[in-house]
Amino acid sequence: MRPPLSGIKVVELAVALAAPSAAAVLGDWGAEVLKVEQLTGDPQRYNTQNAYFQLDNRGKRGVSIDVKTDEGRDILLRLLDDADVFVTNIRPSGLTRLGLDYETISARCPRLVYAVVSGYGLTGAAADKAGYDIGAYWSRAGVAGALAGPGEPPVPRPAFGDHQTAIALVAAVSTALFERERTGEGRLVSTSLVRAGAWAISSDLTAHMSGEHPEPGLRRVLYNPLLGCYRAGDDLWFWLLGLEATRHWPGVAAAIDREDLLTDERFASFGDLITNRHELVAILDEAFAAHPMVVWVERFATHDVWWDPVQDFDAVVADPVMHEAGAFRPMQGGRTLVTPPADVGVELGEVAQAPELGQHTEEVLLELGYDWDGITALKEQGVIP
Repeated sequence: MRPPLSGIKVVELAVALAAPSAAAVLGDWGAEVLKVEQLTGDPQRYNTQNAYFQLDNRGKRGVSIDVKTDEGRDILLRLLDDADVFVTNIRPSGLTRLGLDYETISARCPRLVYAVVSGYGLTGAAADKAGYDIGAYWSRAGVAGALAGPGEPPVPRPAFGDHQTAIALVAAVSTALFERERTGEGRLVSTSLVRAGAWAISSDLTAHMSGEHPEPGLRRVLYNPLLGCYRAGDDLWFWLLGLEATRHWPGVAAAIDREDLLTDERFASFGDLITNRHELVAILDEAFAAHPMVVWVERFATHDVWWDPVQDFDAVVADPVMHEAGAFRPMQGGRTLVTPPADVGVELGEVAQAPELGQHTEEVLLELGYDWDGITALKEQGVIP
């Protein structure tokens, strides 16, 4: 089946993770993605964890241009003339200095979807503030504060907020492309790390603004003892998923051979289960510690107990459920990557590796109509490598 974004051309002028990740997902869904880098390259290329760069730049074509020169800017503009989407996370003042701000570009390319990732939005005092997910998404938006207990806040995992923000931009771009089919006009779409972070923690934030004041901190039990994290006798952790406590309580009681607890007045209703949760957590802790996880897997299946394991990376990569859900895909050269979190009706097979710096520069310039004399002149001027 033809990928839904076949024929769509994306030009990316971005660094690090969030915006390049969004462009990569558009590429997975059929778009041709051209990654434009300065002559020194995307700084993420030189991260010791090169797997990060491969993940977020898979399958792209690479062009290296000094866009601060008139000649380099002209090349970029010619690329945008034939593009459908421009993806960038350059700060607004930088785009304006380069003559690549939305007003200038939209006047030249009215069908172009101009897609921006920022740290703190495109308006206000912080619009030009440099932003990373560890600051804007994790810290300022309240995610870290919601998870923090006494002492230091939890340390985020790499690109935790970047990849969530990327999916928000993909959704905005897809919506704008859909609208363009009806109107013929592009538009500005944007997202920010701080907005994506606030959305991620929006249940807590909304409750707080409504006067409920949810408690921050990492807790084993989310108010409901049947929606909590427990440890089996072999030190493997798992989550019970009994959100509807009274519905799931009989199955859990049967699984731990304590059906006598069903007539215990402490646990007779939903309210009782919540009120007396600390007592029930202690009972469940003792029961689950009596057997290894393999026993609980069997008992949970027998009594229809809803649960999931707390897995380390080795377990996640080996988990057949993850593979059957389509979480992984191969890359040329033997790497395995994580697949974007939504399917669009096409099989995502082996993907090409991220391009080397400037790998396709000459090829793309020839496609734009430059001849070899012109390309040689650009090299001599230091506009391209």
